[in-house]
This record gives sequence, C-alpha cells and structure tokens, in this order.
Amino acid sequence: MYIGKLGDGSSDDDGIYVLLKEVLDNCIDEFVMGFGKQIEVDCDGYIVTVRDHGRGIPLEKLLDCSSKINTGAKYDSEAFKKSVGLNGVGIKAVNALSKTFNIQSFRDGDTRRIEFSCGEPQEIDKKNKKTQEENGTFISFVPDGSMFKKYRYRNEYVERMLRYYTYLNKGLVIHYNGKKFRSKNGLKDLLEENLSEDPLYPIIHIEGHDIEVAFTHIEQYGEDYFSFVNGQHTTQGGTHQAAFREGLVKTIRDFSKKNFDAPDIRGGLVAAISLKVQEPVFESQTKTKLGSLTVAPEGESIRLFVGNFLKEKLDNFLHKNPQTADALLVKIQRSERERKELKGIQK
Repeated sequence: MYIGKLGDGSSDDDGIYVLLKEVLDNCIDEFVMGFGKQIEVDCDGYIVTVRDHGRGIPLEKLLDCSSKINTGAKYDSEAFKKSVGLNGVGIKAVNALSKTFNIQSFRDGDTRRIEFSCGEPQEIDKKNKKTQEENGTFISFVPDGSMFKKYRYRNEYVERMLRYYTYLNKGLVIHYNGKKFRSKNGLKDLLEENLSEDPLYPIIHIEGHDIEVAFTHIEQYGEDYFSFVNGQHTTQGGTHQAAFREGLVKTIRDFSKKNFDAPDIRGGLVAAISLKVQEPVFESQTKTKLGSLTVAPEGESIRLFVGNFLKEKLDNFLHKNPQTADALLVKIQRSERERKELKGIQK
C-alpha cells in the first residue's frame, strides 16, 4: 500500500482517504464474491468506523490478518486476481498508521475483537465469544495525528468515494452518516450525476464480461473521462483509456462509413470506462494510471479486448437506436464543419 502524500484531508488525494479506501476495498471484495450487500460507514471527521456483512475474517486468523504482512487469503480466487492489491498489506498499513485501530470479526455465531495502538496489540480476545450479530467485520480507526497533522475528513470527498464504489458495484448499498448510496445503472448513473450540462443525446451504456462503458457528448471542446481498473479510479488514464479512445473512433468510422478525424469524433465527449484486469500493473505507486498491456498474464491485449467489445456492442447499439446514432453523427459532422471553417479563417 502506498498512501501518497500525507495531507490534512483538505485534498481528496490526501493519505487519510487512502486509509479509508483500504478498509473499504476488503468490504468490496466480499461483495464481489457474493457475501454482504450492505456496508455501514460512519465518520465524525476524526474517527472512522466501517462494518460490512461479508463472511467475517476467520477468528483464529484475526491477529495475523490485521497486523502481519502477506497473510491475506486472496491469491487463489479468480475474482480476487482482479483486485487492485493482492499482497495483504491494506488493513495492516492502516493499523500501523493509526493512533487506535480496533477490529472485530463476527463469524457463524462467534466473535473476537482486538484493539491496537500504533500497530501494537493492546487487548486481544484469545477465545471466541458468542454473538447474535450477523457475519461480517467491524473496524474503527483514528489516523495517527503525529503523521497526519491537524487532519479532518471532509464529507464531500468521502461521499464521492462511496458513490464511486456503488457505481462500480451495482446492487451494493452503503450507508454513511445517515445517508444511503446505491446505483442501479452503474456508470450511466455516474455520468448523469457528473454532467455539467444536458447531453446532446441519451447516454450510451453498454456492458460486457469484465468491461462497462458509458458515454455521451455535450457542447464543449475537450474530452472528459472517468476511468477505472478493478474499482481503482485511474485519474491519469492508461492503456484501457487509450484503447477506448482508439476503439471508439474506429467503430464510429466503420458504422458511418466515413473517415472522420478523431478530434471531430471525440470533441465534447464525456465517457466512463471500467475494466477488470488480472494482476494489473500501474505506472506509479498511487495506481492512478494503468500500464498493463494485457487483460491477464499471457492473455489478450487490452487494446484488442476493448476494441472488439466496442466493435460488437457499440455497433449493435447504434444500429438498434437510430435516433441516438443520428444525433451522435450530427454532433461529429458539426465539429468537422466548425474545424474546417476555423481553418479557412486562419488561412
């Protein structure tokens, strides 16, 4: 785990938000495996609590899983191979970077709890205790104020993080400080809630195995992207985003049978793409840019995988939705005309 800058919480990439993300990622892993559809998160700005309803950490492994490196149990699962981190560091690092860190697991009618301070165990349940609580894991932590100077969690950044989790995990419900977050339409919901103005045509939303895409155009000149790999927000893009940009151009050219310039096709584009990759490689420790060339070791190239997906799914969508297709082509043709007119004026 790499927390990037420490910060005080005034920026959404400050370290305290990485601590929260590491705890939540374990909850999401359980949801992906089919265990636990609800997560409760509470934060008063300084103390964070997270409760999932997954299977719960095996009670006899609770100490190891929360304080000893490389003791996770995610290596053999196909789903877990498409996680962002597999080295078992996550919550151990949160533990080490917290003034207090308490963890309790509920599993099949039994429970154990361990309380830590700066990574060192203070109180340990060495025997199981009976409980009526549902299966799952409860974690509370207070970031170490000697490292995160004068920190405070900002609700707007936490809520954005939680909304992104629900966009990427349809059916997941997250409760945060009395608010409820849930997404029925995945990346389509993400775009609808983030568009700065009305779209020129209804959002195109297509899905396939390990890939989801949503996009539309608005009246702007640039391109805006929300890209994700295995639930990680890749704010700097990467190979998956490049493959989408290229595949979109090729598919629209083939569909329209016109050799539009790429900037005319992508001008005003607002898009979201989510991809699941086995053993992803990132170009930096902060995992904000994907560097993987293939969707799996010895597997198909990301460029080909995304391109083939768009060639089939997007082409089919455009043929089945002629009004949307016409509106898309009108936008592209207008961009082409305006570019040529501007070029003529400059001459």
